[in-house]
Amino acid sequence: MTMTLTLLIAGAAVAISFMYVMTVRAGSPSLAGEQTAIGLGDPATDTLASGNQPHAANRIDWHMTTVDDLTDAEDLLDCLENQGIEERELVVLGNSCFAVRWR
Repeated sequence: MTMTLTLLIAGAAVAISFMYVMTVRAGSPSLAGEQTAIGLGDPATDTLASGNQPHAANRIDWHMTTVDDLTDAEDLLDCLENQGIEERELVVLGNSCFAVRWR
């Protein structure tokens, strides 16, 4: 009888803890997608010509890719550096998703 009561109380505690965690996490986004990258501005606004007017001839487009492993992101950044690309960025999108952009 005591063992059953102990297991019942422990199970209830685990269930309540699980529901609390799921409720708290429901208020925040789980993983950001490629379109919800925080910290990546609009590439057009980063490349404005004088007078704050975009000119297609003066604009250099950003290239972007996403990877699922930090090691892959570091390897890509190293490869870009070896190719002489000076402007490159790494943005963490989620627990295991990274965006690398360069121009």
